[in-house]
This record gives sequence, C-alpha cells and structure tokens, in this order.
Amino acid sequence: MLISPPFLPEPLADDEAFVAAAMPDGADIAPGSGGAPLGSYPLTTALTWHNGLHLRAPRDAQNRAAPVRAIADGTVIFKREPRASNAVADDPQNYNPYGIEPAWTDNGILILRHSTEIGATAHVPTRLTYYSVYMHLCGIAATVTEGGSVWRKDPIGIAGRILGREDHLHFEICLSPTHLRTLLGSARECTWTAPSRAPTADGRIDSVFGSLHIYLPAGTPTRSSSPISHLREGNASRGGSSAATDHFPPDTLRRAQWVEILHKRGNTTYRSYLANGPHAGEPIGSAHIVQGFEYDLYTEACARHDSLEAAVRAGSSPSGWYELLRFGRNLGPDALPSNAANWQKIPTADGTVWVDLNAAGTFKFSDADFPGYRGWQCFDDDTSEDNQRCDSSHLKSLLRDPSTPERIREREALARRLGQHDIREKLSRAICRFPTEWDRRTIARRYEWLQVDEEFRVESGKEWDEFKAHAEAISFDDLPSEYVDAVWHFHPRTFISHMRKCGWLSRGEMVQCIPRVSPAGGVPLATARARVDTWCVAINAMARKFGLDSALRMTHLLAQVWAETGYLRLTREAGADHARYAPYIGRGLIQITWKDKYDAYADFTKLGAPPAGPFNLELIATDPYHAGNSSGFYWVSKTYLEPRKTSSINLSRIADTGWSTDSIGKLCLWINGGGNHYDHRHVHAIFIARMLDDIDHARSTAAETVSFPKMEFDRESSVVNGRSLRKIVGTQISNDSMTVSVNFTPQR
Repeated sequence: MLISPPFLPEPLADDEAFVAAAMPDGADIAPGSGGAPLGSYPLTTALTWHNGLHLRAPRDAQNRAAPVRAIADGTVIFKREPRASNAVADDPQNYNPYGIEPAWTDNGILILRHSTEIGATAHVPTRLTYYSVYMHLCGIAATVTEGGSVWRKDPIGIAGRILGREDHLHFEICLSPTHLRTLLGSARECTWTAPSRAPTADGRIDSVFGSLHIYLPAGTPTRSSSPISHLREGNASRGGSSAATDHFPPDTLRRAQWVEILHKRGNTTYRSYLANGPHAGEPIGSAHIVQGFEYDLYTEACARHDSLEAAVRAGSSPSGWYELLRFGRNLGPDALPSNAANWQKIPTADGTVWVDLNAAGTFKFSDADFPGYRGWQCFDDDTSEDNQRCDSSHLKSLLRDPSTPERIREREALARRLGQHDIREKLSRAICRFPTEWDRRTIARRYEWLQVDEEFRVESGKEWDEFKAHAEAISFDDLPSEYVDAVWHFHPRTFISHMRKCGWLSRGEMVQCIPRVSPAGGVPLATARARVDTWCVAINAMARKFGLDSALRMTHLLAQVWAETGYLRLTREAGADHARYAPYIGRGLIQITWKDKYDAYADFTKLGAPPAGPFNLELIATDPYHAGNSSGFYWVSKTYLEPRKTSSINLSRIADTGWSTDSIGKLCLWINGGGNHYDHRHVHAIFIARMLDDIDHARSTAAETVSFPKMEFDRESSVVNGRSLRKIVGTQISNDSMTVSVNFTPQR
C-alpha cells in the first residue's frame, strides 16, 4: 500500500514531520473552540461531525501554492467542476457566518476510490478499499475524468477558497463497514473498548507492520541481568501472582504493562506504557534504545538457537528465533521451541530490566492492529446517526474535563476543549461513524436540530434559510452510493502517516516498479502482471520478515531482484547445470550459489535436518516461500568488508546509507560477487526510486541519462603457501565511469 499526502512539499528525513508539513491545518480558528483550527476532525465548533480536515496548501520557494495531488492510485468515482466565483453578497456560496463581507466557498469536488493490499493470508492478499475526498477545489485538472484512473502523485486540482480563505482544501478519508473490518482485522471490535481492557489473544498475522506492541501481565518474569537460558521455566506462568492481594514472587512484574518495540534503520527502541486504570496508555520511564540490534537480529537468533542443548535444537531453527525477535512471535513455518523465551531489556516501573516478552499470558500485536491502548478507538454510539450532531457519549467522555462536573450547557463547554493539545492528540486516532456532509438530499434532516438547539442555535427564518442555501450550494444530489455508504471516517493526516508504515506493495504497485523499457529489453504490461501475480506475496513476505519494507530498502532490494531474475522471469540460473558449482547453482529471488550458501540456508531453516536427510534444492527456485526466505536470509546474513578491512553483516547497513550510485554499486558487488549487470541494477534503482518516492517529478516518457563513477573491489596482494593472491579487502571508487539511460515510460 503506497500512500502520499495530497500536497507534496520538499521531502524531510522524518516521515511524520514530512506528512505534517505536507498537510498543515487551515489558517482560521474556529470560534468557541479553544483555539482549534476551523475544519478540524472529527468535530467542529458546534460539536457537529466533520468528515475531514481543512488544509492549507504549502508554498514552494517561489511562493506558489502546491497543487492538489492524488494520494494513491485510484479511480475517479465522482467529479463536479467548481462554479466561477463572484462578489454577489446574496449568492449562497458567499455565505459568511463570521462577518458581513461576501466570503466565497468553492464547490469543486473529486472523490477517488482506492483499492490496494495490506498483507496476505498464505498466498491470498488482504485487499482494502477506501475513499479520498478533495472538496472546495477551484480548478480540476483536464486529465481527470469521471470513471478514469489516476495515479499516486498525479496533480488533480487546485485548492480553492473556504469562507473566503484562499488555497484551502477540505480533505477526508472514509471506508465502508466491510472494509473497516478488513483494515482493523477480523478479530478487532469496531466499537469503543476500554483502553485498560486486557487482551486475550494475539493480533492479526495477515498484516503486520510498524511498531510491535506486547501486553505483559502482572507476574511476567523479569531479571536484573541478561539470562543465560533462552527457554521458559515450564509452560505455565509464575504461580501465586495476584494484583488483588499485591502478592508477587520475586523477579516478576508487579503490574501489567505494554511495551512498544520499533526496529528502524538498524536500531531497536523500546517504550513502555501503563496497561491498567484511568491512566492506561501513559508512558512508563524513558525509551530504551539498543544501537545496532536490528542489524544484528540474525546473529542474535543464531546465538539463541545455538545455546540450546542438542535435543532441543532438533525442534528449533534460527529462522524461528529470528521471527520471535523480529515480531515477538513466530509467524512462519520454521521451528521454534514451544517454551522459547524472548528476554529483552525494557523500561518498567522499577527501572530498565530484562523481561521475557514471550512468557505465558503475553499477547503480541503490531501497528496493523490499531491498538486501543495507543488511543485508537472506534466511536459508533451516536444515538442520532442520521444527523450531523455528535451524540456519542464515549466521544464526549473523551472531551470532558474530569475535574469539572457536567453542566447544563455541556456541549458548549466540551467544544471549548477542542483546541487543547492533548484532546487533539486523542481525536487524531478517533475512528468515527457518521454520515457524509456532502449529501444535498439529507441537509434538512441532518441540520434541522440547529433551529431548536439551546447552545448553538441557528434561528429560524433568514438565518436558517441562508445557512441551508449555503449547505445546498456546496453539496450534491447524486453522490455515488458506495461513497455514501462509507460512513467510517479517519483523521486524514494520522491515517496517511500510519498507513505509510505498511510497506506491503500491491500487485499494481509492484508491476509499476518493473521498467516497461529496460536494459534487458521490453517487458510488456501483461507479462509484468503475470510474473508479479506469481511472486508478489513472496517478495512482500520476505521484505516484511527481514525488515526490507521501507521505501529505501525496497528500492535497493527490487533493483537487485530484477537483475538476478530477469524481472521475475527465472528463479533458477539458466545454462548452469554443468557449471563447476553445480548442483548448487543460482536459485531464488536473489540467487544463492555454491554449496556453503545452501548449507547455511538449510541450517537457518532446518531444511533437511535429521532425520529428513538432504533437502530438494529446487525448492529454493520453485517454492515461493523458500525463494523469498532464502533471499532475505542471504541479505541479513551476508558478511562483507565495509568500511575497508572491517567485517560487517547485513546488507541493510549499506542500503541505509541512502540512495546513491555508490550504495547501488556496493550492493551489486557484494550480492553478485562482481559487476554482472552493474548497469542494469543502477537503471532499476533509479526507476524504482522514482516510483516509490514522494517527489514531484515532471512526467516524462523520455529517457534520461545518468553518469557516475563505478565501484570496484579493493584488492590487496598477499602470498599464501607460496601463491600470490589478490585478496578483497573492501570496495572503492574506480577510475572508470558509466553512463546509463533510464526510460521512465510508466508500466500502466
């Protein structure tokens, strides 16, 4: 699932900061809201539901407002051109509730349907459909047609005026009840649940992304130093633990808590949160960061496996331990002892200690589960769901000041809290069910309560007539039913920021990463689709397991896979059956070669472990799991000399240095063992990077040339047993340069 903001300013290193800069709040403050921007989500001043956010278009270095762009590939299901503006005071679109001067509001609108994938069960993708709405446009691109396709980053319109304020856009994200269930996972309740409620089962496994979240019950084993054994002391929890009696055996947690684990750019960060009581979700202590732990997951997994006694190792595998460290549980088919412990150092109420994150009673989730303790809540308890007034008691409780008793004019008091930072943070994770505000047919029903409301009254007569005429002028009679039925709404900025962590490419997105015009010849669209249909899940699953699903790492990964497989044409080295290293010829998505590599992979997964005997080598070429898993294994286990004469492990260290011709060249040398298809790999990386990034590239099908110095192995002469050798000690920039031609014809 690829998703971008509706405006694209210059990229920033911090993704959350980039999304915030790309989606700034509107310029005006809502009266009576305590400082909340006009057009906040999900509530406005009168405590009425608001579908999305009012955004202010960022400006470039020349002070030009950024164009509105499609946030993802999609289909235009509704398009209405805006009326030309005027200064006629009684024109309903010049309605101004806050002054006497005409204040024009544009009524151009686009509604896009986006169908994507966020994971898979076995080989069946988890498909998601959601809608994005772009309202108050003052212009719509001529290339945008109702029923037509748009592509992520396409300019689709121009932000118009809202109550006279220029360069503003109303933007929203919504889903149907069926697809909300898909997004949250089938086991997640689409209703409000107490943040302090303890889970009783692990989260979903079809979609796993972002941070891990592990629930630790009171009584979970702890240690003050790193334990020697990586097996639990029996399969049951420590007996005698009781929060009610405040009795806990030594070396256990005295209270339940959550731990959040984030593997990012080589490091692993642990944050802890309260699990019980009215302060559930509040942080415990300071974050604990382990430098380099993500890069060393393979080494640590092997060490924990190797520490077991021989009899236990027969039912274990480094691959199983890798998944335990990576996900907090074993999601794959490779063996892991049923009593495996997962000792890691985390913050607790008693300081930073070692805790078994796989003890009995622990439960594991990821950001794909939208965990409630982090503030994600569904609000479906509005008792008047046919109108625009918020009557959700749970949402009102979220707004209420706990130190202030309820009052007669409570809604007015609640509205004044909308501008408070902590309230806005809570509302940013509110998933709310209410009707669209753009349906002209239901305006009277949705707003007639304002004529009798004690706190936010719109007086009958002229005041009501003007309000109603304005609402009708910026709404529509013929909205698509699929959009009207998409009654679940998300905070748009939070949704985009959250789902950018997904990293799972849909089939359509992966197809677009294959150049139509390539150095190896043309790859027709139908051919690309057929190949991706076979390998899409395997590539995504491999990227998810081995942490290669960031845009940067995925760019490097696919650039190498395309070269190794000829754009997924072959996962078995052609014409090598009689090579000197046969039968251990290249197989898989990154084609591992030579007996030592096959033996290492067999040891990692325990393929062919006694008593099974030797495994079928062709599995790595033909079985999607092993074709991907062996490639990810090679990536994270590869040892190389970077910097010079310095042994390192895990190619992600090179990938994370950034997108450059030097890093592409180094990966080519260490993966291929030489410069085979050196030029191809650069073309692929340049092409894929443009597909995956958030930069406004002028669309062009013309080829562009890129020149750069080549990387080569740095060799040092030595004499071994009387023989003169040229030993590899690293890589270096050579005296040769290379020029490649990159054709950006889109694969669509």
